[in-house]
Parts: sequence; structure tokens; C-alpha cells
Amino acid sequence: MICSIIGFYYKPFFHALILHPYEIANGKRIHTLLTSALIHRGWLHLLFNCIVIFSLVYDMTSILKQEFGQTVSYLVTPILMLTLIMLPNLCQTYLHGKNFIFTSIGASGLSLGLYGFSALFFPLQKINHLFFPWIHNSAQYWIYILLLLILSSFIKNTKINRSLHLIAFILGSILALLISPYTVEFREAFN
Repeated sequence: MICSIIGFYYKPFFHALILHPYEIANGKRIHTLLTSALIHRGWLHLLFNCIVIFSLVYDMTSILKQEFGQTVSYLVTPILMLTLIMLPNLCQTYLHGKNFIFTSIGASGLSLGLYGFSALFFPLQKINHLFFPWIHNSAQYWIYILLLLILSSFIKNTKINRSLHLIAFILGSILALLISPYTVEFREAFN
């Protein structure tokens, strides 16, 4: 929050933290793979990401604590968070490394990565969804969100980095499937 607020009022600081894939592809500004998540376009962007990230990090920490214990939870949570910030930004560098104009900021990638992680860690967890009564478990809800993200990626809007959202959601989901002790149970349910 502090970095974003400083960036709102001091533009040289803001510009020093922006992810610029063209620069990274040329071996410069590597730090922005992480620092771009610390700045936001405006107050609403910052507030939304803070609320979503706080709730999903709390959820992820609780999940890990329940399954693996407090020590593992406190050690693994920061590693997963850094991974969910930097891996989607590396993908953006790969996709947009030749585009001099493209830049990216915000922690929306972390938000969607955490969401993918939370949705698939307990894939067969029962869900009673208020708006979608045909969704009965977490994996079905994950599929629904994935379809929404794929469809929204076709909408042209220069302010929202939809490809980053989709990539981060998938990466968070993969991490959940790699870590979750319920992945085997999930595969057996579909065999």
C-alpha cells in the first residue's frame, strides 16, 4: 500500500517500479518482475487488490496450516506469493518482450493466482453457490471461472491485462494441484 500511495504522488518512483517486458527481455529492470505488483493505477485498483489479496492469502495460509502445520504454512505462503507475482510477469515478458510500448502494474496477477490456488486445493469440496445452483464442488466452480477468464480475454480493453489474469489463475491452480494431498483423489474421481 505504501509503495502505491507514494507512486500516486511521486511519478519517478512509480515509473521505476513498472514492469516493462521489453526492458527485461534486454536484461534491464529485472527487479520490476516483483516491484510492479507494489504499485497501482489508482485508489480503487489498490483497494480492490488489497481486499482480495488479504482474504485469499488468509485462506491459503489457513489451508496450508490445516494440512501441513503452522511452520510449513508460514514458510510456504511467502514463497507461493512471490512465485505468483513473478511467474506471471515472466510470462508477460515472454509474450510482450518485443513490444516497446507494453507495460504492466498491480497485483491482479497475485490475486488471480491465489484464487486459482484456493479453488483447486480442495477440488471436491462441496459448494452451495447462491447464483449458480448447478455448481456442486470447487472444481466445477474453478472450471466456471476459467471459462469466464478465457471469454473475457477476447474483450479488448487496454487498461485490464486479461492475459495476465488467465496465466496467473492457471499457474495458481497448477501450484495447488502440485501441493495438495487431494490431487490423487481428484484424478480418481474423474477416472
